[in-house]
Amino acid sequence: MMDTPLFSRHERRRLHTRKLLIQAALQLVLEKGYDALTIQDITDRADLGRGTFYLHFEDKIDVIWAAFEDLFQELEKDSHRKFDRRMPQVEYYGFVNLYQHVDKHRDLYRVLFGGQGSALLAGRAQDFMAKVFLYDIRNAPPNPDPDFNIPEEIEAQILTGIISRLTFWWLETPNDYSAEQMAAMTYKALYRKKPPTLTQAILF
Repeated sequence: MMDTPLFSRHERRRLHTRKLLIQAALQLVLEKGYDALTIQDITDRADLGRGTFYLHFEDKIDVIWAAFEDLFQELEKDSHRKFDRRMPQVEYYGFVNLYQHVDKHRDLYRVLFGGQGSALLAGRAQDFMAKVFLYDIRNAPPNPDPDFNIPEEIEAQILTGIISRLTFWWLETPNDYSAEQMAAMTYKALYRKKPPTLTQAILF
C-alpha cells in the first residue's frame, strides 16, 4: 500500500506559486526599497497574473511579512537548538544569537529597520520580538533579587525598544562592531554585569 502524499498536486502547486511571489517580492524590495515596490512589479518578476497574487496575499506588506516570518522562525529554531534557557546568563547568549542572525541577513534586516524599509513592517517585527522576549523572560530562571519587580510585559517591551534601535544603528551607521561585540555591550548596558567571554559565546 502506497503512503498518502503529504500534499496533493494542487497544494504543491499552490505552495510553489506562493514561494515564487515571496521570492520575487524579496528580490525587488532589496533592489528598489519598500516604498517603490508595487504589486505589479512582484507579479511581473514572478511571471504570474495580478489575480493570482490576491489569492495568496492581501497587499505588498503581507507578502514581505510572510518572508520575514520564515526568517524569524529560523531565529527561534537556532535559539532553542543552541542553548538551554535555564543556563546562567542566558540573556547574553540570546543577544549573541540575535545579532549573529541579523549579521547573516543584513540586507533583509535593513528592509525592516533601515532607511529603505517600512514603519508598518518595523512595527510588526517589534511586536514579534516582544513576544519572543516575553517567552524567554517567562522561561528563564527567576531573578533572586526581590526588588527586581518589573512586570514581564514591560521588560519585554523595554528589550524590544533597545534591541530594535541598536539594530537600526548597527546596520545603518558605519562601524566595525561584530555580532559578539554588540551582544556583549548590550548585556553590560542592561544588566551591569560582565558577560561570558566571546570565545564561550561562539562555542555554545
